[in-house]
Amino acid sequence: MAESGWPRHAIQVGVFEFRRTVRAIWQDRSRAFLMAAGLVFPSLMLVGFLYLFADAIRGAGSFTLPPVARGTVALLWLFGVFIATQRVVSARPRIDAEPLMLTTVSARTVVGGLLVAETLRVLAYLGLPVLVLTGGAVYLFASPVSAVLIPLAAVLLGLTAVLVGMALGYAVALLIATSPFVARHKTILGGVAVLLAMGGYLLVMLPQFGGIGQETLAVLPVGWFVDLAVLGSPVRGSTIRAGVIVGGSLVVVLVGIALVEWEATRLWFIDPVSGEEETTASPDRSDTDGTRTALADAIAPVGIPRSIPQPVRRVAQWSVLRTRRDPRRLNFLLLPVVMVGSGLISSSAQLDSVWSLLAPAAAVLLSWMAGATFAMNPFGDEGPVLSTTLIAISGSAYVRGLMLPGLLFGFPLVVLGTAGAALAGPFELPVAAGLVAVSVLVTLVAVTTAPAVGMWFPRFSAISIGQSRDVIPPRLLTTALHFLVVTGPGTLLALLLIDAQLARALVAGIVGFLPAALLILAAGRDGGVLADLGTWFQGIGTRVQAIGVERFQLGASGLLVIGGIVVAVVSYRLAVRRFDSYSPPT
Repeated sequence: MAESGWPRHAIQVGVFEFRRTVRAIWQDRSRAFLMAAGLVFPSLMLVGFLYLFADAIRGAGSFTLPPVARGTVALLWLFGVFIATQRVVSARPRIDAEPLMLTTVSARTVVGGLLVAETLRVLAYLGLPVLVLTGGAVYLFASPVSAVLIPLAAVLLGLTAVLVGMALGYAVALLIATSPFVARHKTILGGVAVLLAMGGYLLVMLPQFGGIGQETLAVLPVGWFVDLAVLGSPVRGSTIRAGVIVGGSLVVVLVGIALVEWEATRLWFIDPVSGEEETTASPDRSDTDGTRTALADAIAPVGIPRSIPQPVRRVAQWSVLRTRRDPRRLNFLLLPVVMVGSGLISSSAQLDSVWSLLAPAAAVLLSWMAGATFAMNPFGDEGPVLSTTLIAISGSAYVRGLMLPGLLFGFPLVVLGTAGAALAGPFELPVAAGLVAVSVLVTLVAVTTAPAVGMWFPRFSAISIGQSRDVIPPRLLTTALHFLVVTGPGTLLALLLIDAQLARALVAGIVGFLPAALLILAAGRDGGVLADLGTWFQGIGTRVQAIGVERFQLGASGLLVIGGIVVAVVSYRLAVRRFDSYSPPT
């Protein structure tokens, strides 16, 4: 039974949890900057669009709300449900200080507090764009009712998405807590679920895959939030749909709270099953006699070949085990992939063949992931045993052990993924083979540079991800530096193979025309040294453009290939030297 005044207590708990989230983000300045940029930049673009086309928007008159608008809102709602589900399962299945909370207030209060906190987090992301849209609607259409209806639609959208996501998330968490099979294979099953979600997104967004298109989602009632938002404006929506979505949202809130309370109460008051399999192997048994050790059992069914020397094999096994036990360390590695991948998906929607863009993207991005997954923060991953590791193994054996998982497991996936995408695309066989060769080279560079960059910029301080307070991911600087070093030259090499003329124009613009334009713009009318320097850069761009296409393709490709090999060799030696000469901080 809930205590009297539980709604007020739930709001207090939720606001407190939200404030803790804000403080945690503010303490990590790099994370705060990236999040702020992700909110401010699109909002500024929206402000600029509304300002530039204000007269055209006013002059458009009244028009019917297009189906694609409802479909876009429905897709946004589904994305919110996916994020809320993922957060509950992986990050917040329980509240902090659970024994204290569950013995001082009711479970309903705790559930309500988590719901309030999660809704506030969603509204924090939606707040600035919604504010811009609301101000733009009131200013352009002289519609004071929009000042109420647009924020109301945003609140209902966020609240219902969070509730449905929490209901699904607690159902999954309860399944993990009661099913030994699901608990044992939750990482693999979670990966499959993410792939299915991405496949559904591609099915909606990309007609080249036989996609259904966003406008098809307009039939979903969750797309009718936009009908509520446009009431009182020249955009003609459906009043009936707006009324239905308001009433339906209230039903979802009432039913959702009851369902989430039931699921969470069962989850919090049961003893979860263990996902670990019992093993009879002895932890200190040597595997020189052919028997499997506990370390090998821990990473099964993944295995390291026994032909590899034991010190190298041990480092590789530990790298795999750390990644398998705590995949949350990889969250920061997914950030550049998600940012670049979303841009590629949006761009590929305008092409006749998606594979013409996805094949080179696979050759570069998958290769970077193969190198970055296991060895981006080796010193930080060692934790308190770093001093022991430094004196127990040679630098060459340690670095080879860090590189081994990326070569052993990532390399085949990269080659197969690139070959499949290239053969499915509009490429001739020599070009497809060239893209596979590019993926091989980029993987080699990514695998060898990851330990070097990670050792020169280690991270030892833990951060909070969900309820874990001891997650040690790579630095954002390390991730960004390694990403640019690997994907920049790799992208240019793939572009030289596919469209050498475009690659030549791109290089001319980067090394010549772009600096020239910026310097001449900074010089202004007075000219001077900056203008002369801009003219010099413009000459460089002109000379690059004057090089023959075939000559530029051959020369630039040769330089990139030789440079990649040199970088791989030098990075390996630097990583070995760094390990052998490193002294842990005191």
